[in-house]
Amino acid sequence: MKKFTAMKVAALAGAMMLVPAAASAQDTVSANVNAVAGISPVLSLTCNDVNFGVWRVPVRSSGGTTAITLTVSANNSSGSTTATSGGNTTGVALASGYNVPNAATCTVNGSNNASQTIRSAISNNTGLRFGSSNHNNLNNPSQVASLTADLTLGGTGVVIGSTGSGTFRVTGVLTIPQTITADNYGGYSTRSANMPDDSVGNAAMVTVTDALVI
Repeated sequence: MKKFTAMKVAALAGAMMLVPAAASAQDTVSANVNAVAGISPVLSLTCNDVNFGVWRVPVRSSGGTTAITLTVSANNSSGSTTATSGGNTTGVALASGYNVPNAATCTVNGSNNASQTIRSAISNNTGLRFGSSNHNNLNNPSQVASLTADLTLGGTGVVIGSTGSGTFRVTGVLTIPQTITADNYGGYSTRSANMPDDSVGNAAMVTVTDALVI
């Protein structure tokens, strides 16, 4: 074993003392803190679709058009919808096994007029056109028939409850054209991929104003 003299050991010890100790300065890191917020209308309104149901119509080329009319009790959001056929009703009947006809229900929240009736209106509600759809899991018709709908409010104004909320109905009349071929059978909707955007004019516009009906 190699021997170190006292001087060499002292020199080695001195050299070791020159090695710096671990850094003692504090680390500094940063992170972003974002803030989020939102504002929403005081008054809100949502509506589902008017469902005219599925009707059995024979192939035909005469006899005139068929009208399917939906009615409900005024401003009644929980009562049943009545659907009646008129005009050319030969061989026309409501098909079973599908969703039954149902007026749309619109819900208002945030009204400042609790326990009062506020104003409602509907526009762009006549002559709505239908395109093909898989409504009620029906096939898309291979040829679209020229169905149209006129929608209307089921009552005057919106009855608001004690919590500032209320519901009302949208009903209407569906017109089925005189001429129906086998290619016309299938599902239809005014909200369809091959129809214009709703803002262009293929959907009715329901408006509620938080002011009392006079």
